Amino acid sequence: MAARFRATMAGHLAEPGRQMLRKRLRAESPEFREVWDRHEVIEHRGRRKEFLNRYVGHVSVDHTDLWLGPEAGPRMVTYAPADEESRRRLERLHAIALERTPPART
Repeated sequence: MAARFRATMAGHLAEPGRQMLRKRLRAESPEFREVWDRHEVIEHRGRRKEFLNRYVGHVSVDHTDLWLGPEAGPRMVTYAPADEESRRRLERLHAIALERTPPART
């Protein structure tokens, strides 16, 4: 997992969110810290996924798995917009979801 995470970090060194995640993992997991310090890199498996949503139309996302344990174990999955049009459409889809979410009861 750490080697795959390191591989994904290469193209996103300036992103504060990834730096914060790395710092948090290092602080909270001695095992992660030990493996991270080996400086191993393994190519991550990413795919592009295409969706046709009835509200916003065609959306393309880049899908990445970050395994948190053995291959068959838990994993963190990310879906990042593949282009600006998909980003705008996902933002619109999020706005639609918020409009349809009933207010929380207190």
